[in-house]
Amino acid sequence: MTVIGRRRLEKRHICMQQRTVTMPVKRTEVYSRPTWKHMATPCQPPTYNGQMCTRVQVVHEKAYRDIIDHKTAQQMSYDCCSGWSRENPRADACMKPVCSTRCQNGGNCTAPNTCSCPSGYTGRHCEQDVNECQTEKPCDQQCVNTQGSYFCRCRQGFVLQADQQSCKKVSTNADDAFEARDLENDIDDTDAEVVTRLQKIEKSLANERVHTNELQKSLQATYSVVDTLKSRLSTLEKQAQDVSRLQTNLYKTESRTNKLEGMLNLLLKCRNGPNANCP
Repeated sequence: MTVIGRRRLEKRHICMQQRTVTMPVKRTEVYSRPTWKHMATPCQPPTYNGQMCTRVQVVHEKAYRDIIDHKTAQQMSYDCCSGWSRENPRADACMKPVCSTRCQNGGNCTAPNTCSCPSGYTGRHCEQDVNECQTEKPCDQQCVNTQGSYFCRCRQGFVLQADQQSCKKVSTNADDAFEARDLENDIDDTDAEVVTRLQKIEKSLANERVHTNELQKSLQATYSVVDTLKSRLSTLEKQAQDVSRLQTNLYKTESRTNKLEGMLNLLLKCRNGPNANCP
C-alpha cells in the first residue's frame, strides 16, 4: 500500500488488522459399519437331503461418511481502528469515537475515551462538579457553589447588582455607597474615598458641627471599609504589587481611624465634664 493510501485510511480511522479465523474443511472418512445379515448355511447336523438353515450374523461392511474439520488461519482485513466505530453499518469510514465509560452530565464523546464537558463540569467522564467559587472567584462577597453552576450573594447591608456578581452597599448617604468590586478593580479610587470620608469626620470634629451619634455612625462605616479591605487582602495575594500598596494604605487608614477614635473619645469626655486633657 502506498503512503497516500495509508494516510487516507488514517483520516478515516481505518486500520489493517490481522485476525485469526477458523475455517471449516470437509473430508470423506472410510469406516467399518456393523450390519446384521441373514446367512444360509448347511444345517447341523446335516440332513439326508442337504437342507440349508438360515441364521442372523453380524458382518462388517466398508462405509463412507463426511467429516467437517476446523482449521485456523491468519487473515488480513480492514476495520475500524481501536476507539472508533461507524456511524451506521453502511458507512465507509469510522468517524464515531467510542468512550468505554459513558460521558456524564451532558458531556459528549469527542475522541476515544475522551469526553468534552459542558460548562460547570470536569473530569475524564465529566463526573466532577467545578467549584467556580474557588477556581474563578466570580463574586464580590459571598459565593455559593451548586451542581454545575454557582450563585452570588451579599452580606447584610449590601444588595446584589444586575450583573449578579457585584455588591453595592445599601445607604441613603451617597458618600457611604460603594461597590465592593472597586476594591480589586480600582484600589486607588477606593483609598481616595476612604480618605475623603476621614477628612469629613476630622473637619466635623474640628468644627463640632455634628452630633455624637452621627460621628459614631461615620466611624463605624469607616471601620466597615477597613474590614472589607482586610478581607480583600487574601484575594489579592497573587497580585504582589497591589497587595503591597493595599497594605500600605490599610496601615495609614487604620492609624488615621485610631486617631479619630481617640479624638472621639476625648470629645465625649470633654462634653461629659471638664478634663485636664480637654483643649
